[in-house]
Amino acid sequence: MNSTMPALDTVAEVRISGDGKECPVVITFPGKIDNLEFCNAYKNEINALVLQHGAVLLRGLPIGSAEAFNSLFSILAGEAMVYRNRTSPRDQVFRNVYTSTSHPSDQVIHMHTENSYSTTYNRIIAFYCLVPPVSGGETPIADERRLAAFLGPDILDVFRQKGIQYTRNTIPGIGLDWRTIYQTEDRLEVNRILEESGMEYKWISDDHLRVKWSLPAFQTHPITGEEVWFNHMYFGHRSLCDPNVLEFFDEEDLPFVTRYGDGTSIGDEVIRRFSDFYDQHSIVFRWEKDDLLLLDNMLFSHGRRAYKGKRTILTAMAQPITFQR
Repeated sequence: MNSTMPALDTVAEVRISGDGKECPVVITFPGKIDNLEFCNAYKNEINALVLQHGAVLLRGLPIGSAEAFNSLFSILAGEAMVYRNRTSPRDQVFRNVYTSTSHPSDQVIHMHTENSYSTTYNRIIAFYCLVPPVSGGETPIADERRLAAFLGPDILDVFRQKGIQYTRNTIPGIGLDWRTIYQTEDRLEVNRILEESGMEYKWISDDHLRVKWSLPAFQTHPITGEEVWFNHMYFGHRSLCDPNVLEFFDEEDLPFVTRYGDGTSIGDEVIRRFSDFYDQHSIVFRWEKDDLLLLDNMLFSHGRRAYKGKRTILTAMAQPITFQR
């Protein structure tokens, strides 16, 4: 911060929570403020809070549009990334700003860390509330460091030893098609992408592609150097699938499924431990117009609750990391 600038807590209310029951840091702006000037002046302080606490909610900035959100995000986190290797249906709104998801509003999106199934993932993710939902539609968040402590070494050591195996299938009428996932119409380009990522794949038909790969359950945070639980195992476990999908598809043909890295099944009793944690320790807040939530994606997971009516939450991701095998 420039030495001539007043301290952050003199221009905004900064509330830091340590109880794990509300957003770790909430910065509230009491009156009119210049968005760009503020973010330029205090980006270092805000990013330090994100790194320390994992989540910061900026409330009261007069943002108003996807374009303005993109500008603020670029100042705070750097240039927004293209959304590749997709798992969620999203609409591109402005440059690399997307709708958070186009999933049906009556469906819950389970807790996950963004792109943690991929060999290239993002450290930072942000959510911006353009149109708050009237009912429901919250974005629960959870500290994955607390998750690791909650699970204990008996569960974690198995994952540390075996890692996570992922299987994806593109089957017409269920989940995303391969053109959407890989953002290309060219099958040879898909082959190239998968081969460069070290993934096994098989074209079952022109539309059905099966991809299989394994990654560690833990990664090293690029700034703090700490080992963090970072994967897509919970989100992709078969027990969380729609029962109608499980009725008609074998596990090997599910759109997305996770197992231990050696290919063995992860027991439902293990998944219940994860569900218990998220039920007990997820932080849930009601979206307000122009809220901007910044997450360290390697420290905090997020999800979405079902809702009714209109809801427009935009997202952007930045600071890409490529896993080195």
